[in-house]
Amino acid sequence: MKLSIVMSIYIKEDSEAFSKCLTSILSQTVLPDELIIIKDGPLTNELERVISEFKCPFDLQIIALPENITQGPARAKGLLATRNEWVAIMDSDDICRPDRFEKQIEMVAKNPELGLIGGQISEFRDDPNHVIAVRAVPLEHDAIIEFAKGRNPFNSMTVMLRRDIAIKAGNYEYFPMFEDYDLWVRMIKNGAICANHPDVLVDARVGSGMYERRRGMPYVRAEVKMQKVLLGLGLISNGRFAKNIALRAPIRLLPGKLVAKMYNVFVRG
Repeated sequence: MKLSIVMSIYIKEDSEAFSKCLTSILSQTVLPDELIIIKDGPLTNELERVISEFKCPFDLQIIALPENITQGPARAKGLLATRNEWVAIMDSDDICRPDRFEKQIEMVAKNPELGLIGGQISEFRDDPNHVIAVRAVPLEHDAIIEFAKGRNPFNSMTVMLRRDIAIKAGNYEYFPMFEDYDLWVRMIKNGAICANHPDVLVDARVGSGMYERRRGMPYVRAEVKMQKVLLGLGLISNGRFAKNIALRAPIRLLPGKLVAKMYNVFVRG
């Protein structure tokens, strides 16, 4: 099974974290066949240096965008440029466990009908050995569908997807903060069979400003828009729509420290 990786990066990313992310790809027990890096607008000299010094033993394609178009549209361009049936999505500051791709490829080998797969993550700030939390998501298709009615059923940085299903579902779109969740539910509606691996596959970096980004009226508006997507796809009823908004939107208006606590206890993304 041939595998591509799509990763977008923009000017505010940390070069050291980016380098560690790329190193985690080279440390895989099963290497990918292709890596596509989308430069989402101009980058710092440090980020450019990491890319130029990266010794890639497989196909490497760089897509340089003249200006920042945000993660969803950037990933859409990367997905269209891939040459393989299966595509792994990676964030540029996270660290893959060495057997991530091996375990996910084994999942597909055992169930060729799969179209969208992921796994568990551990969250850290500076040192991946100092785990803040583990975000667990359901394993089986039916449980994933049920979970998706209220929350993102995948840890997006662990996802591998079938390219044809993703593109048929409309590919990534401009939807800041929810571009992944939005694509997953459209793929599900288009018949993608889903699964999550039970093991932690990625150590995910949690930035100090994450909770601030997950609060305020812009996030509330995005939350309502996402719930409207679920409603429009027929994944939730009007009653579930109202319940989801009532439970989730008020949390986003709390101070950042309280959002962090609520996120850890109830929301988890």
